Amino acid sequence: MKNSLTLSTAAPLFSLIIFVFTGIQAQADKPPKGFEKIDREIVISTLEAKMKYSIGSFSVKPNAKIKLVLKNLDSLPHNFILCTPGKKKGGDKGKEVIDAVLKLGDKGVEQNWEPKGHPRILVSSGMVQPKEESTIFFKAPNKEGSYPYICTFPGHYQLMNGVMRVSKSGNPTEKLPVIRDLLSYTHLGSFKTLADLRKTKAVNVEEEKKGVISLQHAALKKNARDNYGIVWEGWLDVPRDGKYTFTYDTDDGGSVAIGGKEIITRNYVGPAGKPSKGSIKLKKGRVDIKVEYYELSGDEHVSLSWEGPKMKKQYLSDSKTSGGSNRGGGGNSIPVIAPAGEAIIYRNFIAGTDPRGIGAGYSEGVNLAFSADSMSLDMIWKGDFIDGGRHWINRGQGFQPPAGEQVITLNRGIPFAVLESQTSKWPNEADLKMPPRFKGYSLNKQQQPTFKYHFGPVAALDYPSPKEDGSGFTRTITINVPSPGSAGEQLYFRVLSGGSVQSGNERTFSFENDLFVSVPLSELPPFTRENELLIPIPLTPGKHSVTIDYTWK
Repeated sequence: MKNSLTLSTAAPLFSLIIFVFTGIQAQADKPPKGFEKIDREIVISTLEAKMKYSIGSFSVKPNAKIKLVLKNLDSLPHNFILCTPGKKKGGDKGKEVIDAVLKLGDKGVEQNWEPKGHPRILVSSGMVQPKEESTIFFKAPNKEGSYPYICTFPGHYQLMNGVMRVSKSGNPTEKLPVIRDLLSYTHLGSFKTLADLRKTKAVNVEEEKKGVISLQHAALKKNARDNYGIVWEGWLDVPRDGKYTFTYDTDDGGSVAIGGKEIITRNYVGPAGKPSKGSIKLKKGRVDIKVEYYELSGDEHVSLSWEGPKMKKQYLSDSKTSGGSNRGGGGNSIPVIAPAGEAIIYRNFIAGTDPRGIGAGYSEGVNLAFSADSMSLDMIWKGDFIDGGRHWINRGQGFQPPAGEQVITLNRGIPFAVLESQTSKWPNEADLKMPPRFKGYSLNKQQQPTFKYHFGPVAALDYPSPKEDGSGFTRTITINVPSPGSAGEQLYFRVLSGGSVQSGNERTFSFENDLFVSVPLSELPPFTRENELLIPIPLTPGKHSVTIDYTWK
């Protein structure tokens, strides 16, 4: 076994201490001094016969303590070398290092195709032989930017490259997946038990960029969909200490292991519909997850969810098991579920909003109802979205209530009004000079809506964005005023109404002891009055932005 400590020779701005462990994984279980607690673990595999890293990019915060594992699943040697951004700010993919490798000539083999001491090299795994792995502990640079990583074995650079992004936000360009650094390993065979699956070796490995359990990368997906198995490996962010319950349903069998402990075992051949549950106590932080699945013949299905303290059920798969009631809808239950990483729109009668209410359910486990009559965000709730059984079977009529829990009515009625003073009573109807007009909505790549509406000449774009951890929404409203208002006129936006509003500070509030509401961005400060939270909007020409943050307690 090789165990070495390396000091980078780069400039002080990029100076790093690097610990490299090459060989059996047991060594990596003993981190060096100062790395007993890490901020991020990255596992990168080399894809067999594809000349490619399993992960093409990842993001970390400045000065974060990183543990990086390079698993070489290929039949050729590979390495991982992290470079400074260089003159092209990462755009050259570390080509200066490759040029230096070519100049090594005959000495290249002796030096494992690494130009030792090159000023652009920050981190090196050393050359990792086939079927071996290398573990590196290092501290991320303190300067934000794009840091390319490459394999310097001759001929590999063009295909084997990626980028580590350093950003204070930790993940500036990509949404964090549900399961971090998720890889899927495909096995072929006629499997009737888990033991059968575990006797075989993977024939293919893929990076699951959406971070969800999915059958989309299964082998033979263009041909027969029988006689195969998939093993997924990644890790979860546990939000808080406590007991967590996982629910797993398959056609045919499989297993779930959390933190190395198998909590669900399905030595099973048969249809889905009888999910298995397993519970485990977890500490806040990172925990490994391993999911096994095999399909013998016939239909195929895999669905996995988890729930825990203050956390409603969240799906870790792109398929879901239907199991909820329609909550008074009558007839069969048809849960409306957002696809993984996306939102879904429901245009029908929803209890708690107006007849022209629009429901939006998000895969993060948060939901809303927007009124196309009053232009108000009427309700938000957590967990399940809506049950379509009432409306989609036999032309059922009536209003369907939200299927989830912690339903909060934010505001009913017109949200914008011109008031003579801050103490003027809020109108029951819109001002004749500012009639509301709904202009539809647009959808982004994640199918999340931005609502468009006018109040007279004033135009608004209203975008509620779900928080990644499912704790609430961040809502951004852009208001365009084409011409100045009359002297003395003041436009107000009503954020909350109908319940107790308590002030925390100038921009933080509590609503009905159920919700935290903050207004981090507005040109004029918000203010409360009896059971209402209002924000003044300048009636000066141009665009005005308001940001509102809603977080369940």
